[in-house]
Amino acid sequence: MLCLKAADLMDKAGNKAAKAEIAMIKVKAPNMALKTIDDAIQAHGGAGVSQDTPLASSWAGIRTLRLADGPDEVHNRAIAMIEFGKHAILDPQVP
Repeated sequence: MLCLKAADLMDKAGNKAAKAEIAMIKVKAPNMALKTIDDAIQAHGGAGVSQDTPLASSWAGIRTLRLADGPDEVHNRAIAMIEFGKHAILDPQVP
């Protein structure tokens, strides 16, 4: 749903309007994939981390993806700054 919302915003208002949603996707999607692969590894037991299944290499690939476009902390900070900015009180007397 988040991807659909971001795509809709990008189509209607441009990429800058979907900046927060894009950052959220960059955090949530790899984490969700990593959790899913980790659950599959748990279900397979020792075979899940062996070369008998592609799970171990998939886990390593997705874990690396979490760093490829910046660590989660960078995206979380961007999301926080956007959200705080939405609620900032602008005082015209403050330079």
